[in-house]
Amino acid sequence: MPNWLFELINPWTTPLAIVAAVVVLAWTCRVRGRWLAIVALSAAAGVALWQSWKAGPPNGLLDLQIYTNAARAWVNGGSLYDYHDPTFNLSATYPPIGPLLFTSLTPLTADGREVLFTIVNLLALFGCTWSVAGLARVEAIKRFEWAAWAFAAATVTIPVWLTLRQGQINIVLWLLVLVDLDAMRRTARWTGIGIGVATAIKLIPGLFIVWLAASKRWASMLRAVLALAVATALGWALAPADSKLYWTDLVWHSDRVGSVGDGRNNSILGVIARVVEPGALRSVLWLLLLTVVLSIALIRSVRASRVNDYLAVAAIVGCATAAVSPISWTHHLGFLLVALVAFVLQAKTTRAKVLCVVAYLFLVDPGGHGDEPLLSTVRAFLVFGAVCFTPIRSADNSEPIQTNQTKTTPSNRETNSALPS
Repeated sequence: MPNWLFELINPWTTPLAIVAAVVVLAWTCRVRGRWLAIVALSAAAGVALWQSWKAGPPNGLLDLQIYTNAARAWVNGGSLYDYHDPTFNLSATYPPIGPLLFTSLTPLTADGREVLFTIVNLLALFGCTWSVAGLARVEAIKRFEWAAWAFAAATVTIPVWLTLRQGQINIVLWLLVLVDLDAMRRTARWTGIGIGVATAIKLIPGLFIVWLAASKRWASMLRAVLALAVATALGWALAPADSKLYWTDLVWHSDRVGSVGDGRNNSILGVIARVVEPGALRSVLWLLLLTVVLSIALIRSVRASRVNDYLAVAAIVGCATAAVSPISWTHHLGFLLVALVAFVLQAKTTRAKVLCVVAYLFLVDPGGHGDEPLLSTVRAFLVFGAVCFTPIRSADNSEPIQTNQTKTTPSNRETNSALPS
């Protein structure tokens, strides 16, 4: 068998082949409707669990091993940042509260740990699709079926699949943010806590706190800041020396997770670094584009919040976090899938639908080569495009509003956006 064909059907790199085959087989057996969605969900989850069980040592779910060993070092009286993977020389990179969460996994065997953590990630992924269904205003009667198909479609994309096969915590962080935004849509009173906890674990979701301030959701912002402070204080209480080390030194060294010029980096800085040598020109270009992206993201997300389109908020701000971060690996691009949902909902013409399909295919790992520099650059432009062009829908599910409009709904809508949520 040619190597390219083997990679195309190899579930370790491209699970789409197996999931699609199972769904087609079920279809030919006259399985329809909700049951076909359940088959798709089960096939995607089954492939993920199978691969996590097969992974095993020495490199298995690499990031899971790194954080579990970092937690084990702390349990044994050492530092969370002492452990370095012997193959890639990587160590823990999150604030202390992040690695400390993995202490509960240290007693398990490698196989048990990998399967259990994959189950947690899969449950979190379904929670994400359920929340996105709410943000997309899917009817209650259709919500489970919609979420099941979205789960299957998301699992085979490279951002989600890399997160699963590397044992990353990204899906849990996406869930914290999306549940929070769905709660804001329903005007719940505890909103902001999920965003705050996600920011404490990995700093980059903090851009959502900036959005809360910009959109004048003061109560939610205060809860987010309080949750961030409490979680950070807990990490400081449990690991004071590591906290001091992280917040005074390690937090400034983004090169600990890799080179910004790495071909797998999907951020704006990654694209610049691949064509411009280090120096003043690179720094100026990055700061300029950083300012542009952040400005567009905040202006558009505030506009979306005024018409209660939290799906657009999630896509715009989430993609902005990936764009402005110095390093955005492909498994960090989950909010690009949320943006794709927003575009699909507004795809009225055949051309628009084809473009959505093409964009989706760019997010499916093509035969194990999804981290090539060219594809990383394409994804970086997709992320930037999502920030600039994700459609914003008015509350009545009508056509997307024009981006040059400053007010598209009655004045009470803008007033409501400032009420405690």
